[in-house]
Amino acid sequence: MYKSCRYRLVVLFTVLVALAWESAEGVSRLSYSRPGAMMRIPLSSVVRSPYLFSAGFVTEVVNVSPYSSANGVYFDSEMSRNLRLGMSAVSAIDTTTEIGFHLQQRLWSYGNISFSFGLQDIVLSQSDGKLEMDSDLLSFLGVISSEQKVGSYLLNSYMGFGTGALAGAAAGVDTSLKLGVYAGFLLKTPLFASRGGLDVIGEFDGSGINVGIRIPITSDYRLQVGFVHVENLPQFGSAVDSIIAPAMVVGLDLSVPRLGRKPSVSEAEGEVAAMGPRIEPDEQEALLTRQLDSTLQAADFRLASLRDSLRIATFEIDNLSSQVAMLEQMGVFLADSVRNMQLRIQMMKSNINYTMRHLSSSLQHYYEGNYRDALQEVEMAIQLNPDLAIAYARRGSIYFKLGDVQRATINWNLALKLDPEYDDVRNILRGLKEGRIKTTSLKIQ
Repeated sequence: MYKSCRYRLVVLFTVLVALAWESAEGVSRLSYSRPGAMMRIPLSSVVRSPYLFSAGFVTEVVNVSPYSSANGVYFDSEMSRNLRLGMSAVSAIDTTTEIGFHLQQRLWSYGNISFSFGLQDIVLSQSDGKLEMDSDLLSFLGVISSEQKVGSYLLNSYMGFGTGALAGAAAGVDTSLKLGVYAGFLLKTPLFASRGGLDVIGEFDGSGINVGIRIPITSDYRLQVGFVHVENLPQFGSAVDSIIAPAMVVGLDLSVPRLGRKPSVSEAEGEVAAMGPRIEPDEQEALLTRQLDSTLQAADFRLASLRDSLRIATFEIDNLSSQVAMLEQMGVFLADSVRNMQLRIQMMKSNINYTMRHLSSSLQHYYEGNYRDALQEVEMAIQLNPDLAIAYARRGSIYFKLGDVQRATINWNLALKLDPEYDDVRNILRGLKEGRIKTTSLKIQ
């Protein structure tokens, strides 16, 4: 019954085409008359159309005064999962009348990408009372689509190539290359989402730019509005070539959704039999009691799990508190260490100042000939800073002046040990060994 209903609709559309044929004047590329939701370019999709068929009429207004327009009716249906069929009868302001047939086959899909191949604009024109096919308009086409979610919007983009009308034959363009390209997008918005959503359309059909919108009146009916060849819009009403002339498009589309197949009587009886025998009220009460007990047991188990989770969380909190206390203690320890370090540095600076003061006093006593006082000042400097090489060198020089060569040598060696690069002390020891240094000739270190 499902298939016979669809075929009856095709026959009904053919009758409407025949009625429109007597007064038709047309062009094959009337907007919205081809299969799909775009205006003049083919499309492809990774999913099957949710509609059993779409049908409607469309008008392209080329001039308002005097009024000139192209009119047409169309029918579009996805006959199988991958095959799409469309038919259209269009009329224009000239004496041309046409019926067009359109076929598309989805060949490949992967994720949100699909590719379809088709044959469009199988156009039968009436000339001198005879039907003739216009082979120049016959279009072999390929189209690739991408469908992706952008927030609450659904963006479908299309790119493709084609011959015949898609290569510019309908517009009188030189088709020696026999190939044209086209591209477009359809943005489904969340506006009127309960009725299917408002669609925004933009496309380049190989010869011009078209824009339009599809406004859902109900879930089945949509108002189609748009402009073709917007690049020539300033010439509206004055363009000589009606095929590339700018035009305003208005149409109404009816889309019948697919309905789920109702089960047959045998299937319904089988479903009832699968439910089992009828349950008495007492048995129902016992069943409800058992279900309630099971629900309570599940709730008790869930509460016990929550208590265990709460205990674990409490233990983790206590552990974290202990770690925080330990980190605070380490922080206090580090602060004390920093303070001790600063105190030591300050003490070292103070000791160096005192040490240099005693060394300065010893030097003054040395030049005044007060060697004992000079030695006492050096001893105090060494007590404050026992690792200062110059203090031992100074003490060695004072002992040498006092005639104690042995103690002088010991102190000079201590200074050289603390500072191996102390060249003055090394020269003194070498000169003393070679007998070149006398008491009167020694320079203070």
